[in-house]
Amino acid sequence: MINLEAFKKEIWKELDSLPWNSSVNVSVRITDPAFKRMMTDEDFKKRMMKIMHEEASVCRPPIVSSLTCIDENGYKGVSYIDHDMAKTAFKAHSKHKDSFYVKRAKAKEVNDAWEQARIRRDKQREVREEEYWSKYFSNKAFVHQKQLACLYESSIPEVKMQDMTNMELITEELG
Repeated sequence: MINLEAFKKEIWKELDSLPWNSSVNVSVRITDPAFKRMMTDEDFKKRMMKIMHEEASVCRPPIVSSLTCIDENGYKGVSYIDHDMAKTAFKAHSKHKDSFYVKRAKAKEVNDAWEQARIRRDKQREVREEEYWSKYFSNKAFVHQKQLACLYESSIPEVKMQDMTNMELITEELG
């Protein structure tokens, strides 16, 4: 049987190999009783590592920090999108005595991620505004055409049936 320290190194390597987003702070806390249970209960270990794989794959901006606790009873996790709360919570969580795995976001990549998000929002806003004004002016042009058609129709005098008969007689005489 493998000793506890070797088992911890194995778990650490597995956590470190997960596809964590480099613009998100990650802190994983695993208690010694949880490690011991993972060593003896293969199903528990599989469930916890599956959860960690899922956590790594969904942990993307706008999430700023992902904090995970694994104890002998299972998993608890929290993600933050507010920068101030995330900073405070991450600092406290990562300095805890059971803190096992910590990965800090890289400032340049965090700034790049927020800049890309801002650019996407600006493009979406431009598209929405363009669609709005396009619909606005096409509706305005349609209404204007209808108004002109109504004015044109109202300016044409109505031709009475008697006048129509007289017109037919005149055209027959000329023809």
